[in-house]
Amino acid sequence: MGFRNYIEIIRLKFRRIYILFFKNQRRKLLINTDFTIISNNCWGGTVYQSYNLPYNSMTIGLFIMSKDYIKFLSDLEKYLNMDLVFIKIENSKYFISGELSKSTNYPIGLLEDVEIHFLHYDNEIEAKEKWDKRKKRVNLNNLIIKYNNQNGFEESDLEEFDKLSYKNKLFFTNDNNILPKYGYFIKSSGESIRASYEPIIGTKIMNLTYYLNLLK
Repeated sequence: MGFRNYIEIIRLKFRRIYILFFKNQRRKLLINTDFTIISNNCWGGTVYQSYNLPYNSMTIGLFIMSKDYIKFLSDLEKYLNMDLVFIKIENSKYFISGELSKSTNYPIGLLEDVEIHFLHYDNEIEAKEKWDKRKKRVNLNNLIIKYNNQNGFEESDLEEFDKLSYKNKLFFTNDNNILPKYGYFIKSSGESIRASYEPIIGTKIMNLTYYLNLLK
């Protein structure tokens, strides 16, 4: 594991401790509390934690590779109605392409042609149980669709994301050259943004409480 990955792990651990403080006070500032965050990484779960809200989304503690995420969003209701199955690491298209290593030891779910990488789950039983339970809470009438330039992202993926008709889209990036009107530039080292840099409460980059309360 590289130095940057160690720093990222430390940042995420400290951030988790930080968001637990004043979570109830933050919750009182929210007018809109029944929203669903669909995210390509763990950002949504951290937002729910920071406001002491239930997980009204199944995209918690996991990540979805960029091109699969675009497919998933292109027909969200279809994929939500599918039964999640699991595959072995050697059957993952991302293992075959060399994007995943043999040391990968988390469950990998499959919805037809979309892989769900349950990074923070111990086994398939837990992953499926949580996915099925949380997808029932999804509020399709109050969605936030969040994306970033991680996990195999290419600029053509952003072009496809931009075509999607969701009202409330967010895009976080450390590349100032790719910044749609719903995007936020966040300074972060490396080729792609790191999850620990994405805003989870009100910051100078984004007043998340204000944003959530204005959702329509």
